[in-house]
Amino acid sequence: MLEQAITILKYEYHIAPGSYFHVETPWVKNISEIKTVIIDQDNVFTKMLSIYPNNFVMFLEQFPDYSIYRTNFPLELIPESDTYRVCFEQA
Repeated sequence: MLEQAITILKYEYHIAPGSYFHVETPWVKNISEIKTVIIDQDNVFTKMLSIYPNNFVMFLEQFPDYSIYRTNFPLELIPESDTYRVCFEQA
């Protein structure tokens, strides 16, 4: 299942520099449950993969002008906040 989750990151979110991007993760009991791999990084960009419990996967590409977050489940912006909620039931 996890291999399938990694290859199907069909939801994409573009974030402007200086914008706040936070994903609410109440199902994560301890931060050590999140596995993060820095794939590539230099002084102008970062590529990073984070694997969460419940098979939630997030891939970050960070450039000087913007960031792209790709996920395998859709995210919903919580009203009047900068925080997103994972919509497991909509995938």
